[in-house]
Amino acid sequence: MDIKLVLDGDITIVSLSGRIEIEKTLSFKKACLQNFSDKKVVFCLKNLNFVGSSGIQNFFSILNDLNSNHKLNVKIAGLSPDFQRLFSFSHCASLEMHESIEGALQSF
Repeated sequence: MDIKLVLDGDITIVSLSGRIEIEKTLSFKKACLQNFSDKKVVFCLKNLNFVGSSGIQNFFSILNDLNSNHKLNVKIAGLSPDFQRLFSFSHCASLEMHESIEGALQSF
């Protein structure tokens, strides 16, 4: 998985690309806590690939946990239609999904 960071004022845009595997989601959570605690973050998932639906569900759960415990203020942008459907079934009520980075930035 490749990560590109861009700052837009006080908001960090984290663009993820490549493949994420379920085994790496806990290290991803730890890195988020170390680098983005108490910050506004938009995760752009447009170019991210998952091993399977269980991988994306686990990933959504981690983002939801970070957001619901107020460790990060998380928004998601750029999900493909297939992943949007999975997201709608993920029970991640505290996460906001936006079609574009611009929409996510405006929602803060």
